[in-house]
Amino acid sequence: MEQQIPPLDGAPPAPAAAQVILPEWMTYVMWAAVGFAALWLVATVFILLRRRATNLTSAQQAGVHKDAAPDFLKVDHKARDAAMQRGEAFDRELTERAKAEAAAAAGKPAKREPASMVKTLSGIASFAFSLFTLLGAILGTFRTMDAAGNQLSKMDQVGAVVMQQPIPALICLFVIGYTIFLWVSQKKWADTPKV
Repeated sequence: MEQQIPPLDGAPPAPAAAQVILPEWMTYVMWAAVGFAALWLVATVFILLRRRATNLTSAQQAGVHKDAAPDFLKVDHKARDAAMQRGEAFDRELTERAKAEAAAAAGKPAKREPASMVKTLSGIASFAFSLFTLLGAILGTFRTMDAAGNQLSKMDQVGAVVMQQPIPALICLFVIGYTIFLWVSQKKWADTPKV
């Protein structure tokens, strides 16, 4: 049998611990705290294992070694001389290679790397997709405005499309303008077709 706490000054008796009912929101808060504690525990274990695997020391665990000296204070003269000789040999090789390339390319204009067929097709496809998207949006808006009976000029209708859907219109115009800029700046019409 459960023991009840005697009342003070004529107050009703306090309920036993088994009779206390928590509100429903308190249960959710407690479960959230349990979940947070579990997540914190898993993250702490993961961080400790990761530090151990990568040989990292946290700032709290670091100690002071007063007799520690960096390795660069001890000069390995033999290794340094060998590295310098390898560097000089490589420098001579680069100089000879540059002279050979200059002699081979004398009189010929520098050739840029040809674009692959996939790159060309993807550029054309993105241009066509942007153009068709822009035209579809414009024609859809024209159809909507004509059906509604609005009497607007074509420039007003284009302005209405841009006002209704500014982000798609700007993206399409940017892609089309960028493609035209690349076409003009790289003089694509002057390139001979590759067979």
